[in-house]
Amino acid sequence: MSRHTLSSLFLATCCIANAFAQTPPDSPAGNEKVAEIFRTFKGRGVMRDDSSPTPPEKMSERLQTREGVQVDVVASEPEISQPLFISWDSRGRMWVVQYRQYQYPAGLKVVRFDQHLRAVFDKVPEPPPHGTPGADRITVFEDTNGDGHYDSHKDVLTGLNIATSVQVGPRGIWVLNPPYLLHYPDADADDVPDGDPEVHLSGFGMQDTHSVANSLMWGPDGWLYGANGSTTGGTVSSKVTRGVRFEGQCVWRYHPDTQVFEIYAEGGGNTFSLDIDSKGRVFSGTNGGNRRGYYYPQGSYADKNWGKHGPLTNPYAFGYFGCMKSEGDTRRFAQAFCIYEGGLFPPEYDQTIVAPNSLHNLVWNSDRIAEGSTYRTVDNANLLESDDRWFRPVYGGVGPDGAIYLADWYDTRLSHVSPVDDWHKESGRIYRLRPAGSSPAYSHGDLRRLSSPELIAKLSDVNKWVRRRATLELGWRGDDSVMQVLIQSVDQNASLESLWVLHLMGKLDRKLAIRWLTHQDSHIRRWVIRLLGDRHEQGVSELVDIARKERDSQVRSQLASTAKRIDAETGLAVINQLLRRPNDASDPHLPLMYWWAVEGHAEQWPAIESFLNEQGLWQVDLFRREILGRLMQRYAASGKPVDLRRCDQMVAMSADADSREILLQGLNKAFQGRRIPELPDRLNAALADYQASRGASGAVLGLRRGTEGAVEEAIRLLRSSSTDIGVRIEIASAFAEVTDEAAIDPLIRLAIARDTKDPSLQRVALASLASYGDNRIATSLIGALYSQISNEHELRATACRTLASRTAWAPRLLREINKWRLKKEDVPADVIQRLRTFTQPEIATAVVEAFGEPVSISSKAKRERIEQLAELLQDSSGDADAGRVHFNKICGTCHKLFGEGQTIGPPLDGYERGNLKFWLNAIIEPSLEIREGYQTYAALTTDGQVITGVVTDQNPNSVTLKTADRKVVIPRVNLDDFRAVKTSLMPEGLIDPLTDDQLKDLFAYLRLGTR
Repeated sequence: MSRHTLSSLFLATCCIANAFAQTPPDSPAGNEKVAEIFRTFKGRGVMRDDSSPTPPEKMSERLQTREGVQVDVVASEPEISQPLFISWDSRGRMWVVQYRQYQYPAGLKVVRFDQHLRAVFDKVPEPPPHGTPGADRITVFEDTNGDGHYDSHKDVLTGLNIATSVQVGPRGIWVLNPPYLLHYPDADADDVPDGDPEVHLSGFGMQDTHSVANSLMWGPDGWLYGANGSTTGGTVSSKVTRGVRFEGQCVWRYHPDTQVFEIYAEGGGNTFSLDIDSKGRVFSGTNGGNRRGYYYPQGSYADKNWGKHGPLTNPYAFGYFGCMKSEGDTRRFAQAFCIYEGGLFPPEYDQTIVAPNSLHNLVWNSDRIAEGSTYRTVDNANLLESDDRWFRPVYGGVGPDGAIYLADWYDTRLSHVSPVDDWHKESGRIYRLRPAGSSPAYSHGDLRRLSSPELIAKLSDVNKWVRRRATLELGWRGDDSVMQVLIQSVDQNASLESLWVLHLMGKLDRKLAIRWLTHQDSHIRRWVIRLLGDRHEQGVSELVDIARKERDSQVRSQLASTAKRIDAETGLAVINQLLRRPNDASDPHLPLMYWWAVEGHAEQWPAIESFLNEQGLWQVDLFRREILGRLMQRYAASGKPVDLRRCDQMVAMSADADSREILLQGLNKAFQGRRIPELPDRLNAALADYQASRGASGAVLGLRRGTEGAVEEAIRLLRSSSTDIGVRIEIASAFAEVTDEAAIDPLIRLAIARDTKDPSLQRVALASLASYGDNRIATSLIGALYSQISNEHELRATACRTLASRTAWAPRLLREINKWRLKKEDVPADVIQRLRTFTQPEIATAVVEAFGEPVSISSKAKRERIEQLAELLQDSSGDADAGRVHFNKICGTCHKLFGEGQTIGPPLDGYERGNLKFWLNAIIEPSLEIREGYQTYAALTTDGQVITGVVTDQNPNSVTLKTADRKVVIPRVNLDDFRAVKTSLMPEGLIDPLTDDQLKDLFAYLRLGTR
């Protein structure tokens, strides 16, 4: 450990110790500022009241069921409290996760909150049994005499700390205990772990414990699937896959044998439930209104609350799915979700959605209806309602007996939006819904002890749970003697379970897979295609022929998913065939599925070039509408010289004017509202011609000429969603140069995404508002800063630049930072520099509170830091490939090296890159020497606007500044003050967050080829 790390740790420890001295020892507050929030924060949503709970034995009087349905209380306090999740093992025993530690992990202190009450803790907890034990526990309930009643229970695991779900596997117990996925070895299955748990996954976020990783579930393919909630992120690692990063809601999976972790699909609501239906399709509930849940094709992206929940992991997704369209009750929210396939209820229940609603004390039931390759839902009569406000069903699932089980949190408080932990931790119930007059009981015995033929017989049981568990047990067993029986069952009976068993046994060889690509059953075809993709099978040319002939839309959707996961040549050939299916253009999912498959191979230019040269492709309507413009936008948005050359090649390949216009629209969307890099000559000329043609309507030209009626016409076009997006962007940009008060309202509506969903237009509107001094602008932007103005596509950064552009607005931006509503990490370096140029005492004080005092040049601390790093890096042998990632994130936003990066700051290729002293001085003391031509200037205009940037042109009449997001021409008559900024745009402390190993990697890349 370096001296710097030790000293930082010592300082942090002292600060925390001092904070603890000011707060009670049992308080989760880690400092006085957090303690003040605990004292003063007013809870939002459904908070605790003084009403009394209904005794468990009286609950049947408070639960009104649909006609023909009965409800039983099968477990309650004191045996359980705060039940969150239920699963069943191969003996039919019920495992209940009791979330008693919620809402703060034991042994951790909150050192800060954000505006959504997401916490930052003082440390990462150790995995159980180390560290401070929590109050969570996992209890197993058993029906010992087979009469359908759980008459025995025992606590299997205790001392857990934010444990959300459990599954039993062939060699032990899997527990999702964020930030970890744990495996407790239990070879003899006696419910007594053979030792401490093994950490298989680490890095799940814990910022909001109502939204952590959850809902662990065995998939029929042998992966463990899980969900992640909306207000936590993660950087998840296993022994094989390292540092898989995401923000917010997603469905993920982990393979216990290969130890591979991956995001299965991304987006959705607050994803705190999961179900995989009998055909292996993935669903979850959601917390929004008028929706029952989401259907997740493999590799897909769904919508999010972008400002609160963060961007997608793929910046080039350029689209996303919504939830399943719903018809019926419009109240929110159906966070819990399962699909009934238990065989106990009458046939009209089969395949319907059971959606517990804890907010409104009821359980919905909805039909799931195919709509193209996805679904819509229509509500039936509610399964269950209650007038008891304590009734809070947070889980719904189908048990081994075919009944529907509900976990009831049982508390008047529901909202997590309060830091005060006053949950009623002594209550909780498990209910069973069954057909009236029935006596459900599990009768299949211990599936682990059945013979292989007996397990094969279970693969056709009426209850999905029995079929699924028998599939897993048979697959885990690996009995080769039943292989031919399984193959025959797939051939003759279209048994998906038999196919899954063969896969789990490792017996689905390429010959069998290709044979079943033409199986008469669409689900067999779909799953064979999926498993080929999961194996990243190369060169399966048969998939191309299947894509040309396939009739089933969900199989075509899976073909797109698999095309993304296999070799580029075969994958793109598959998409080439799928795009020629004209009816798919109207499918709710397929066009985007096809785009994501193409984008997945965008870095493989030779394969993309071959794909673009496919005969007749450019005349295919679906390709022109959904792929061509997005592919151009994707390459342009990367900004790398090699990708801009690809844009140039695509323009050269275009065979007609219409295709060229589609390409240039995509190019224009990528560049609007941000700095345009240097383009190849042909591409630059084509873009200039296109932009000129977009102004042919006369709106922009009329504005600049002051033509009578031009403002009114421009505003009309700007407001209209039917106006070409390029024209709207040009008009919004022009209103930054030719200001008119009438443009303020339409620009605000665009800036806060009221009148557009296009991030390019939103970004331009945000930037253009800096030219106006109306205080409504600041109010509107701050109001939307955490919702409609997301952190994606530079939208929030652009909003910060606008808010920092005026004396009256800068204090409001700083207040958001100092109140911990806006992360200072989200504020761009150029905005911080601009804020430091304000001389007003109140602003200067707030800047220091937000970002600290600027450290004096050549200070002793800096010299010591340089010496320390020189010692660390002198003989380092870092990984240059890993260092490239750090460069692109930290340095490449301003500097170019090896052809990659931006040119806000000077390019780095020509510097003395092998000289460690050069790098350290420049990084640790960036203001010591500012290269000529990159000096930042601050301009104060006569109407109170502050603009900071590099001078690119000046003459007797005007000064042109290149800011971080645009070029601004300022007439000299409008300049009140104009001066050089003494500090570099490059912020200090840039590399402080990096570990020693990451520093070695970065400098290995910076010095690449010099030794």
